[in-house]
Parts: sequence; structure tokens; C-alpha cells
Amino acid sequence: MFKHLLILASVVLFSATGISAGGSAITGIITETESGDPIPFASVQIEGSNLGAMADSLGNFEISHVPAGEHRLLVSSVGYEVFSSLVIAIEGASERLEMELRPTRVDAGSIVVTGTRTPRYVKDVPVFTEVVSKASIEDKSARNIFEALDGEAGVRVEQQCQGCNFSVLRMQGLGADHAQVLLDGQPVYTGLAGVYGLQQMSTAEVDQIEIVKGAGSALYGSNAVAGAINIISSIPRKTEGKVGIEIGEHGTNKYDVSASARKDNLGVFLFAQQSEQNELDETGDINAPGGVDEPDGWIDRVRSSSRNGGFNLFLDNVLGADQLVFRGRLINETRLGGALTESQFENPFAPGSERIITDRYNGQMEYAVSFESGTELNTSFSYTSHKRDATNDTFLGDYEEAYGQSPPVGLMRPYVADENLFIANVNLVQPAWGNHRLLLGGQFSRNELKETGMYLDLDTQEPYSSTSRKSSNSFGAYLQDEFKLNPKLELVAGIRFDHHSSEDEFRGSGNVLVQGLEPLEYEESTVNPRFSIKYAATDDFVLRASAGSGFRVPYGFSEDLHLCSGSPRVYKGGNLKPERSFSYSFTADYTRPSATASLNVYRTELMDAIAFSEADETVSDLGYTYQWENVDDAFVTGAEFNGSLSVTPEITLGARFEVFQGRYDTPRADWAGTPWEETSRNISRYPKTSGGLKIDYLQSGWNLILDADYKGKMYIDLAEPADEANIKIHETESFVVLNAKLSKSIFDRYSVYLGAKNLNDYTQEEKHVDDAAFMYAPVYGRIIYGGVEVSF
Repeated sequence: MFKHLLILASVVLFSATGISAGGSAITGIITETESGDPIPFASVQIEGSNLGAMADSLGNFEISHVPAGEHRLLVSSVGYEVFSSLVIAIEGASERLEMELRPTRVDAGSIVVTGTRTPRYVKDVPVFTEVVSKASIEDKSARNIFEALDGEAGVRVEQQCQGCNFSVLRMQGLGADHAQVLLDGQPVYTGLAGVYGLQQMSTAEVDQIEIVKGAGSALYGSNAVAGAINIISSIPRKTEGKVGIEIGEHGTNKYDVSASARKDNLGVFLFAQQSEQNELDETGDINAPGGVDEPDGWIDRVRSSSRNGGFNLFLDNVLGADQLVFRGRLINETRLGGALTESQFENPFAPGSERIITDRYNGQMEYAVSFESGTELNTSFSYTSHKRDATNDTFLGDYEEAYGQSPPVGLMRPYVADENLFIANVNLVQPAWGNHRLLLGGQFSRNELKETGMYLDLDTQEPYSSTSRKSSNSFGAYLQDEFKLNPKLELVAGIRFDHHSSEDEFRGSGNVLVQGLEPLEYEESTVNPRFSIKYAATDDFVLRASAGSGFRVPYGFSEDLHLCSGSPRVYKGGNLKPERSFSYSFTADYTRPSATASLNVYRTELMDAIAFSEADETVSDLGYTYQWENVDDAFVTGAEFNGSLSVTPEITLGARFEVFQGRYDTPRADWAGTPWEETSRNISRYPKTSGGLKIDYLQSGWNLILDADYKGKMYIDLAEPADEANIKIHETESFVVLNAKLSKSIFDRYSVYLGAKNLNDYTQEEKHVDDAAFMYAPVYGRIIYGGVEVSF
């Protein structure tokens, strides 16, 4: 690791001598088309470049050190269409522009970076990119990333444990281990963080969320099989602040504060959020006397208290045409779940109870610099510390079954995980020849995970402490060419080489594996290409097509391990092949000031799909409890439609619809010989059809938003009921969840609102408490909330 850091630091220091201090300047003023009034604090960006500026309070801006040549200038501001214009920079000269932005109620796009790792206008980027804007997040009253992604086309977020409500992200039918979640372009959300991370990370600091579907391994490496979700942090554009208080039923409360300041070349953004909710038990087991309509004493919604805080610090033109960014974030959460027994609920070691405490710290540094030649260097470093302290009754239940009594207090210990992740990334953007733009980069990551937990050896009935130490090193090198063949046709071709190596060590205590198992070493290399093409048939109608390959290898922690409650011994042998994929898609995209529409058709083929299962006899004899194995080939395919229409200046409509099919080549082995053998070929937990409708009405400061979220039938396993006769693959009912929000803006400073989530009070029709993972729809009903926000 030291060698990689030394090389990277040398590149940065050596390059500093060539930082652009000359070039030309582009200045101008930004005004509104209809009124002619200046638009303050608009963002001005040179496409594909780090060069940009923020307009001042009077709409004036200046971009210095612009290399000579032709550039495309992008201007964006909330509530306006993105302005795009070609400009020619002449060495030593200054160009002054007057640009007018047109107001719009339809979200016609923004500046995105995820599809190509370079800033592009979403309408022009060859790789189809979807954006969850800040306005959309506020419309949903989304307090965390889980709620912000809920209802987005091609994305499904769900809770998959009635005891602790851990969350799962699925993209185009594939599970969370097939999607790469990025924070400002860095893959800092690992399997351990992903179990609860979507619910823990607040939206207080989020500027927008970018979604790129399909094979993303050519840019982002392992796990980007189904695509990448990039969470973009807020940029300090002006001096302002906001304080918000939201109070809801059942203690569903949120308190947040944020503030930003910008002066000359310095900008800072600060945020903090406290989010909390009380436990809920509203529905019951279908086999209980009261059925699903009566509480059953088991948690439907956990009690949780989550705290987020952090900062983003921007330093512009430190040595010339450069930018230095520091970011820091912390997350602390405590959640209680399981059996809702009043005398024992808060006791983490009581039968049926669960408690999870999370402490997470993340720091990032980014440095971007432009040279006189037009070349740009981007470097970033991040460090993350993630700790989890969790208890449930797995060890307690095993001990009581074996000995007929509770274990001694000294043996009642939590599962403890301590993960440290370091990532370094560097890339060069080089305008090469003609209409080419080359991207050359490298990425290195080091992950270390230590876990401890208490178990009972099923052979000797002896309690022991299991300890695992896992580490991995991953290196990736990538190359990409953005090539404009003509004004209408653009091609992106990329390729990435990845090398992954990991080592897993397991050790017991007492008379159980005290000497430890032989360390498992795993090493694989892969090469993944990607091609995308964009054809602008007209200024409003764009066609895109993409094809590429992806891969993933299991490492460290996953949601599957979470279901095993701790640090089990998992075998990852050298014969395990990386899971590979090939994806292709076709997209038609129509964008007008008053309407947008997109149709995305996709298919992904999986080869050597990896699954988590109990150890076979050979692996069990080696001392392992579970194993990773290649099980089958599979495919997912579908089509997604998204559209919006401004019917009148006051009314905007939105609609989305998706059809999906996913199948394994052969039935799953654990369902062989059952009535559901053929049904088991279907990829579960993703609806065959889904969609939504949205109505947005704005008049005289009043804003009414009505949203309907539809989920069609899907398959879900009932695999672990108390009575084995109930084992089945269940086809769920279709359902609709309604949401509503009414807000009023007062003097452009105060905002009050009232809303309802799950307005129609829908809960899933069939519930089985004895299988905690049997969740596919809301298990508790309507939540009414209201809030006040004050801007200053």
C-alpha cells in the first residue's frame, strides 16, 4: 500500500509544476428569460472538465485559466432548464457572455458525472443516466437514502428482516451485491455497511443521486454488475442556512440543520440530522388466532435513533486552476427490534430481542487540477471506519436447547465487527486528437475486517468464541475514450483490468478450533470492456445503446452472512470462479421544456452465479459451516418507462412503468423434488410489473403532491417456518401504496407541510413471524407527519 501511495503522491507533486496559470477567461452574466432578472448562484461548468464557477448574488461569473480551443459551457440552476452553448477560448483573451435560463417545472436534467467519470449534461451523456434530484428528495420527505430511492424505476428497496428491518437494494432484479453504491464516486459502502447503511445515511447533505444501470465494472470494478448508484454531496454555492423540524406519528421525528458559506475561493457546507422512530407492532402472523389484523408481539418497525453530521470544505484556485476538497461524515445509530415483550425489549440479551449499534466515520480528500495543455488530473483518497455491536438470541437459544438453562452471564457477548477501508483513485482526462477525450485511471483499495461472536459447537455442545480476520487488496486500471464522430453521433469505449486478492482467517477458543483453520487465500484477475453509443436524432430526441461485461467476487460481509447472525466460518475456495455478466440495453429519450419521456430496454446474462449455502460434506470436514459456490447461470430482462408532463403552469404529471423477468437456467437445488421445483427458477423478490403515478400542483406558494406506487406480483421463499409443512414459494398479491404531501411557502423563507406515507393504510396480506425474511410489502400502516423549515 505504501508503494502505491508514494507513486500517487509523486504524480500529484510532479504535475503541480504544470498547473495552468495562463489560458483565457470566460466571464458573463446569467439572467432569466422572461423577466430579465439576474439568477444568483447558478453553476457554470465546462463540459467534461473540472473548470467551473459559481455565479455571485447578481448573476455574474468568471472562469479563469481556460485552455485555448472550443468548449461547451453548461449553466444550471434549480428550477431552470440547463443552458448549453459552444464557446471558443483564445489564449490571453477574455470572453464575456450573456446567458438566459428558461424556468421549468419539469426536471429536464442536470450535470452528471457517474456515466463517464467526467462532468456531462445528462441530456448529452452517451451513457444513460437517471437523476434523483434534491427537489425530488424533498417531495418525498425522504430522511435517508432508502426513502430517496424508493419508487425509482428499475430500483427496488425493501426491508428483509422482521426482527431488525435490515434493508436490501435491488437493481433490475439483481441483489445488492450486484450494485455498486458510491459516495462522491468512491465505493465506500461495503457489505457490512450495506445491511443498514441505506437507512442510516441521511439526505441532509445530498445534492442529487445518479443512477447508471447495466454493466458498470469497466469503470467501477467488482459488484457493478447491475449498475452504480452515486450519492453526490452538497456543494456550497452561497451563504445560506436551513433549520427543520418534522414530527410524525409513533415518534417518527426528524431534526436537521445545515449551513453553507462561500467567499471568494473558499466554500464550506455543514450539516447535522437527528432521526428517530418508536417501535411498532400492528400486524400479526397469518396462523395466529387474530390473523394478520392483530398485533402478534413481534416488531413490525424497529425503534431507532440515528445521528448524522459532517462537513464539505472546498478550496478553489489554490495553486492556479485547481480545487482541493475535504469531506467528513459520521453516523451513529442504535436500533432495537425482535420480540416486543415490555419487560425484556430493552435487554439486548433477552430471548427474541435484537440490538444493533453502529458507529461509522468517513473522511475523503479530493484534488483536481487543470494544465495548460488541457489535461486534467483528478486524485481522491478516502478512509472509512465502520464498527457494529449487535446482539440477538441465536447463542442463547442454542445454549438453552443444549443445557436446559440460560448460559452464564460471562458468556453473553455481542457480535462485534470492526472494518477499516482505504481507497485511492487517480485519473487523467486528456483531450487527445480530433474529437476524442481520453480517460486513464487507476484505483487501489485495502479492506480489513475483524469479527467476533459467541457460538455453540453443534457436535461437542461446547460454547466458544469465533474470531475471523479478513483482508483484501484490489487494484484496477481503466481506460476510456469519448469520441464524437459528428455533432449527432458519439461513441464511448472503455476497458478495465482488475486484480483482487483476499485472505480469510478463522479461529475458535477453548477446545473448538483454538489453533485456527488454515488461512484461505483467494486471487483473481478480470478484464471488462464497455461500449456505448449515442445518436441525437434531433435536439430533443436521443437514442442510446450500451453493451458491456461485469464481474463480482464475494468478500468480507454480505447480507447473507447477516442472516447467519455473526461471524460464521465461510469457505471461499480457490476453485470459486468470479461471477461474470454481459449486459446490453437500448434507450430512447425525449426531452422538452414541458415534457420528458424515456424507454429503457435491457438484458443481463449471468454466468457462474455465486450463492451462499450450507457447507457440503467435504467443506464441513475442513471445519467450515457455510460456503460460497458457483450454482448456475441466469438472466434478467425487462423494460422501463419514465415520463413527465407539464399540463399547465400549475400542474405537472409523472408516470413510470416496468416489466421484468428473471430466471435461472435450472431449478435451485434446495427446492429439488418439491412442488415448487420449476417455480424456483424464477428470480425472487422482484415484481413482474411495477409502476407509479405522480401529480404535482403548485399555486400561490401552495404545493400538493400525490404519489401512487404500484408493485405487481412477485415470488418469495417461505423457507424457514416453524412447521416444515408450510415451506413454499409464495406468489404475492399486487398492491398500491399512496403517499401525499401538502406544503406552503411563506415569504420564500418559511415552509410548513403536512404529509402521509402509506395513506391507504396497506399491509401485506400474508405474514409469517417464524420466517423473519418473509417481507415483501409494508407490514405497518399509515404514518402522518408534519414539519416546519426556516431558511436564512
